[in-house]
Amino acid sequence: MWPVADGAWQIRLPLPWALTSVNVFLFHTDGGDLLLDTGIRSAESLLSLESALQSVGSGWNCITGILVSHLHPDHIGAAAELRRRTGAPVRMPDIEAELVKPLGPDRKFFAEAAAFLRQHGMPAPQVDALREQAAAGSGLAERLVVDGTIEEGEQIRFLGGTLEAIAAPGHSPGQLCFFWPEQRVLFSTDAILPHVTPNIGVHWFYRDNPLGEYLVTLDKLRGLDAGKVVPSHGRPFKGHREWIDNTRLHHGRRCDSIVDLLGDKPMNAFEIAGAVWGEDRSLFDRRFGMAESLSHLAYMELEQRVAAVEVVGVTCWTKA
Repeated sequence: MWPVADGAWQIRLPLPWALTSVNVFLFHTDGGDLLLDTGIRSAESLLSLESALQSVGSGWNCITGILVSHLHPDHIGAAAELRRRTGAPVRMPDIEAELVKPLGPDRKFFAEAAAFLRQHGMPAPQVDALREQAAAGSGLAERLVVDGTIEEGEQIRFLGGTLEAIAAPGHSPGQLCFFWPEQRVLFSTDAILPHVTPNIGVHWFYRDNPLGEYLVTLDKLRGLDAGKVVPSHGRPFKGHREWIDNTRLHHGRRCDSIVDLLGDKPMNAFEIAGAVWGEDRSLFDRRFGMAESLSHLAYMELEQRVAAVEVVGVTCWTKA
């Protein structure tokens, strides 16, 4: 745990994955403390958070509001548990609030995802293996009905100044970043990360044009007078405009490399991901590689560089 600036703290919480930690943030206000993001629901993460809060004179009884930037488990997983411990309301982007509600009796966990993966070429044995992985990890994030939403442009006041909520879709449908103009600090959540580009993927719950939306997000963030970027993974850094310019170039090159792969025979997204990132990747990586391939394909379809065709019930792609 370390201070971002007066009135704001960054807390690193453990994750049981290749990505080993996530940052959440604490803001002091006149009426209590605000927590931005929650980590996963695990005993280790919750104990780490409790210890960090106590180290700055806070605690469960001091938290008066819980803000969630987006729906991924490392950001929302412990929100329901923290609401029980603190009594604080949970708010998040409205576009994602529906996606984190408890499933009704007519829906089964992972069913929509499995159908989507098969549609884009993932073989049945790998889909079944992912289903088992998802079931094993489902306890790390609890579904919930949130208490309210966070709208773009909302001003969230705390002792250090004001946080402005900025819609930043691409990594997820309704992700938010938060800008602190008084200190020129951008809490970039997962929109900007040091050393890597965020996963920008088409998923069963996000099928439109994530890459196109992400490029618009980058243009918006580039216009901010940010002296420091504080991300949800890794350490703070400077130079967000250079990072954005390099990332736009990266995605342009990725589009070109995918087009170069496509020949006379249509390829599905699972095959394309294997060709781009390698067949020897873990199944977890293959899934996200497939999602990222689809985001570039969807973007290029709108540009009429590629075309989708159906081959025996599987969506495949050719050059346009």
